[in-house]
Amino acid sequence: MSEIKQYPVLTHLRSEPNVHVIRYRKGKCVASGKGLAFWFTRLGSSIAEIPTDDRELQFLFHGRSGDFQSITIQGELSYRVTDAERLAERIDFSIDLVNGLHRKQPLEQLATLFTGTAQKHASSYLAAREVRELVAVNPAELQQAIERGFLDDPVFEDMGLQMVSLRIMDIKPSAELEKALQTPTRERIQQNADEATFKRRAMAVDKESEIAENELQNRIDLATREEQLITREGSNERRRVEETALAEELSARARLAREIMESESMVTQDRLQAESDSQQRAIRATADSEALRLEADTKAQYRRVTSAAEADAIRAEGNANAERIEAMGLAEAAGVKERMSVYETLPASVVLALAVQEIAGKLHTIEHLNITPDVLQTNLADLFQAGAKKLGGTSGAD
Repeated sequence: MSEIKQYPVLTHLRSEPNVHVIRYRKGKCVASGKGLAFWFTRLGSSIAEIPTDDRELQFLFHGRSGDFQSITIQGELSYRVTDAERLAERIDFSIDLVNGLHRKQPLEQLATLFTGTAQKHASSYLAAREVRELVAVNPAELQQAIERGFLDDPVFEDMGLQMVSLRIMDIKPSAELEKALQTPTRERIQQNADEATFKRRAMAVDKESEIAENELQNRIDLATREEQLITREGSNERRRVEETALAEELSARARLAREIMESESMVTQDRLQAESDSQQRAIRATADSEALRLEADTKAQYRRVTSAAEADAIRAEGNANAERIEAMGLAEAAGVKERMSVYETLPASVVLALAVQEIAGKLHTIEHLNITPDVLQTNLADLFQAGAKKLGGTSGAD
C-alpha cells in the first residue's frame, strides 16, 4: 500500500518498490512504474496500484469423481503479475486518493480466477477416475494435471499473470464415503488383527505347551539334579566323614607320635640327664673317692708315721722296761729260786696259798699296773713253769 499525504493544494504519493503505480490524468496514462513518488491533485488524477510480488493463495473446492462421489481438493498456489498495465486494463486496481486503499477487491478477483481455473482442470481430472483410484492415487498426478491446464490456458498470459507454483495437499472424499471406503480396509485390518490375535493365541498356547513341557523337563532336570545333588552331598558327606576320620586318625597318630617322640625325648633327656648325673656322680664319687683315698693315704701315712714313731717310742720304752724287768726278774728269780728252794720242800697247796696271799697283800699298794704282753707272757710262763716244776716235784715225792 502506498503512502499518501494531504497538503492544502497538492497531495503527495510514495509507493513501495514491489508495487507498480499507474497515474492517469484526464483519461490518459501520464506515469507508470514501480516505487514512484509524485505530487498530484485529487480532482484531476486517477491512480491504480498493482502489487508485483509473489502472492500465495490457499484454495479449497469440491469435485465429483467418475462414480459420482464428492471429492474435496485442498491445495496452495503462488502467482505474480508479469504485465501490470495489461492487468490494470482487465481488473480495476484503482485506489482511494485519501487513504490509499483499493476501491474494489482486485486481489479477491484474482483468487477467484485462479481457484476457478484450478477447479476446472481438477474437475476434468476427477471425472475421468473413480473415487478409490483418486484416494489411492498420488496427489502429484492431480497437481501435474492442473499445472498443465494453467500452461495451456491463454487467459492468464493475456491478463499479464503467471502461476509460479502449485501444491495439492489433500484429496479427500466425504466423511460417509471416507468411512465406507475405510470399512473394508478396517475390516481387513481387523481381520488381520484377529488372525494375528488367533495366531498369537495359538502361538501363546504353543508357547504355554512348550513352557509346560519346559517346566516339566525343568522339573525332571531339577529332580535329576536334586538326586545327583543328594547323591553328591551324600558322597561328599561320606567323604567328609572319612576325611574327618582320617584326619582325626592322622591327628591321633601324629599326636601319639608326638607324644612318643616327646616321651622318647624326655626319656632320652632323662637318660642323658641320668647319664650326665651318673657321670657327674661318678666323677664326683671318683673325685670324692680320690679325695678320700688321698685323705686316707695321708691319714694312713700320718698314722704310719705316727705309729712308727709311737712304735719306736714304745719299743724303746719296752726295751728299757724289758731290760729293767729283766734285771728285776733276774733278781727276783734269784730270790724266787731261793724261795723256791725253800718251797720245794713245801706242799703244793701251801705254796699256792702263800702265793695268793702274797699277791693279795700287794694289790692294795698297786695304783697303776702296766702289764704288757711280753711281761705277762714271761711272768705267766715263769709262774707256770715254777708251778709245773713244783707240781712235778710234789708228784715225785708222793
